[in-house]
Amino acid sequence: MNRSKTPQTAPALPGKMWSRRAFLERTVSFAAASPLAPLAAAPSLPAPERSGDPPRAPTAIAFCKRYAYPEVRERLKHCLDLLGDVSRLVRGRHVTVKTNLVNTSREDLAGIPLWLTVTVHPTVAMALASLLAEYGAREVLFCDQLPFRPLGSEAFAGYGFKLEEFRRVAKGRVRFLNTRNRGPYRDYALVKVPDGGDLATCWEVNRAYADTDVLVSLAKLKDHVSAGMTAGMKNLFGLPPSSLYGDDLKDGPDEAAVGYRNATMHNCTRKPFTSVASFTNRSVRYDHGINVPRFIVDLNAAFPIRLTVIDAISTIQTAEGWWNGAMTTATRPGLLIAGRNPVCADAVAAAVMGYDPEAPDRTLPFVNGLNYLALARRRGLGENRLRRLEILGIGLEEARFEFRPTYRRINPHKESRP
Repeated sequence: MNRSKTPQTAPALPGKMWSRRAFLERTVSFAAASPLAPLAAAPSLPAPERSGDPPRAPTAIAFCKRYAYPEVRERLKHCLDLLGDVSRLVRGRHVTVKTNLVNTSREDLAGIPLWLTVTVHPTVAMALASLLAEYGAREVLFCDQLPFRPLGSEAFAGYGFKLEEFRRVAKGRVRFLNTRNRGPYRDYALVKVPDGGDLATCWEVNRAYADTDVLVSLAKLKDHVSAGMTAGMKNLFGLPPSSLYGDDLKDGPDEAAVGYRNATMHNCTRKPFTSVASFTNRSVRYDHGINVPRFIVDLNAAFPIRLTVIDAISTIQTAEGWWNGAMTTATRPGLLIAGRNPVCADAVAAAVMGYDPEAPDRTLPFVNGLNYLALARRRGLGENRLRRLEILGIGLEEARFEFRPTYRRINPHKESRP
């Protein structure tokens, strides 16, 4: 596919949301496409790469205003085709899709279903499954750690994921697996963090995340109290299993555990029951905003994401879930985002939300702690400086949809105590 190169730069306003006027003055305008208009590439022109720069890859954005399967599939296919090498990436390979679900499927947001607010919509997941099968993937395994005893498709049903529908659109090549414990495998995978890690030197997880050819992060775009925002990289927080890291553990591992990981990976008040000592002593007790971003980077260093797909059609803002109270509200950006480098994709997603992905720590949107995108760049995982990124599809200024940012904790050490 020919890619016409049109220069585009992004404003650099550290720690602030960009005003519409400032954004437009410092970008090149593109005509907005209607939901059913022809799709044309409008990529940015990144700054020349220099020796020693972190890795980077294109990120594609498309308008998608509703969860109608034909439209979602068409728009997502456009994004993946713009990236240029997804077919080569997955052909003949086993693909594991870490899906962004949450710790219950029995809640909603003021009557709005959770897949319109908090979790990946099943239609986006189905479209991805269909396209991966079309591109030649041997098998597509959808995974997440879910708080239910069943380990197969039954655990996914409450989130709107119906195995037979997935198999119908993906040539029968789909499976579902709840990874809250070791599941069908004889043991866990012990995966080292390549650079030694910051808060974790290694991770012990269900083998689905290690014994695979390609790891895909299928995420929901949201604000996040601890991380500032959540997209493809934060999605890996669901890899550590409840059976070793969960809050409902007593004196050791428990294959029946279904609890979340607040004590081990948010408050950091105890270490997991892994087979080897894996956590360092560099966390800050009770300070989510310091601990969560560092764990995000340690997870992404150990488990390289080869493709990120972000559902930003309908979501929530101000926080990541209904459990944060009445401050959360539904919002509909009407977008799909896909990229080959997770840091680049999340940086573009931050800009779409109206945030500066280079913002200093403890400024918007990272008001409660560290900028995990900057941490990831310094660890050599990817590029978060927009002037160095290639953006395909619709222009960034057309895609931009200002989110209402999360709140600042007055006393994070006190408020996050159980």
